Amino acid sequence: MARMACVDVAALPLQLLLRENPSWREYPAAVVDRDRSQGTILWVNRRARAIGILPGMRHAAGLAISGRLRSGVVPREAVREAVAALLERLRRFSPEVEPSRDEPGVFWLEASGLSRLHPCLKKWAGLIHGDLAGAGLDSTVAVGFSRFGSYAAARSCDRIVVFTTPEEEHAGARGVPLERLDLAPEVGDLLIRLGIHTLGGFLDLPALQVRSRLGRQAHRLHRMASGDLWSPLQAETPSEPASAEILLDDPESDHRRLAALMEGLLEGLLGSLSRRHETLASLVLTLGLEDGSQRSETLRPAEPTLDKAQILNLLRLRLEAAALSAGVEEVVMEARGVRLDVRQRELFHGAAPRDYDAAGRVLAQLRARFGDGVLLRARLHPRHLPEARFSWEPMGAVLPPRPRKVRLRPLVRRFFPEPVRLPRTRLQDGEARSGGSRPGRESVGPYIISGGWRGGGAGEHRAYHFVRTGEGPWLWVYYDRKRKGWFLHGKVE
Repeated sequence: MARMACVDVAALPLQLLLRENPSWREYPAAVVDRDRSQGTILWVNRRARAIGILPGMRHAAGLAISGRLRSGVVPREAVREAVAALLERLRRFSPEVEPSRDEPGVFWLEASGLSRLHPCLKKWAGLIHGDLAGAGLDSTVAVGFSRFGSYAAARSCDRIVVFTTPEEEHAGARGVPLERLDLAPEVGDLLIRLGIHTLGGFLDLPALQVRSRLGRQAHRLHRMASGDLWSPLQAETPSEPASAEILLDDPESDHRRLAALMEGLLEGLLGSLSRRHETLASLVLTLGLEDGSQRSETLRPAEPTLDKAQILNLLRLRLEAAALSAGVEEVVMEARGVRLDVRQRELFHGAAPRDYDAAGRVLAQLRARFGDGVLLRARLHPRHLPEARFSWEPMGAVLPPRPRKVRLRPLVRRFFPEPVRLPRTRLQDGEARSGGSRPGRESVGPYIISGGWRGGGAGEHRAYHFVRTGEGPWLWVYYDRKRKGWFLHGKVE
């Protein structure tokens, strides 16, 4: 008999947010659609739910319930990348894996035919649970016989459940609390007033009455649970990267001739991707050199494309910048594609104020010329200390800015990688018990900043000043009460 398993990484965006901010696990936490008071809460943890903060509320309402609420936005791209990474992890346990299109973090796995590798399905489910726990994700695994039965069990079990018969799975599904399923809040409230708290009671309702009184979403859930809306496992087939190679009779070191040789290989690779209805997302170029070494380069266009001229331009730029230790004897190209994004074009074409696609192509050329690490962007973090409020990450596509009203623009400060300790003479012995009085001829401050006090230690306590000792630039300095000294943290531009 066919077996099917469901893996539920519950509230995946929330788990991603808490994995990035581990200290928030001790607080009520939520994922919001936008970082504004009128933003909508999408996912909450148990601490938030226990005090009445629920999905669907406004962000301001959640903050009114508890000022300790920690919230953040998880970009859709980050969720898509996490789902793709989880898909690859789960393929190590079953060759056929289907991710849910509606709920990120829900996966179905084909569990039939694994008896030779995994005689005990409970141990197999435990391996999946342990692997995801090693990745820092909480999950539940249910092994059953049907799509919805395994899904309902995964949403309600604590860790792992394995059903031995279809009847056992059906009975277990009927006992699942409705609050564990994806029902609209108003539908759930109405069912509770009717005295219906489990999936079994919901299934006992007439299907036609469910549609007319509770709406399409509840009717679809009713049909899925009853087996009327059945679909087989639709596993995503992993696509092998298209590759091509060429062996040269004589070592070649001229980048123009190498680019001409690669043009023919690239044309075949793009043709293969086009037949798969994919576009090129990245191109891995491996050069076998005459001295026995290898040189590997990765090129990424501004956005997935099949434009040969654009990719050839990136290849030429990378070859011009590459310092090869010997001539090239072998060229291997591997094209990694993504599904073709068929987007509806604008009906009325107007002159855009900025061409972000062109900006993305320029950035791709810079990466090809100088390497992947040349372009970085700052990611902001909700921290106390200035140096912890941002980090640098590789810059991808150029996105339109989100306009916001700024009444008073802040001063532009150039941070030093490490604060420089200043001698007392440089500050005219301005060290004061309160954190600094007037450390220079011209001084604005102090601005007190503290952090690290939640950890139970003494934490940081800094008194920042803007100082100018003459006609020179304004310096950004602070007095560190813990270290009892003055430090130069940056300059104002």
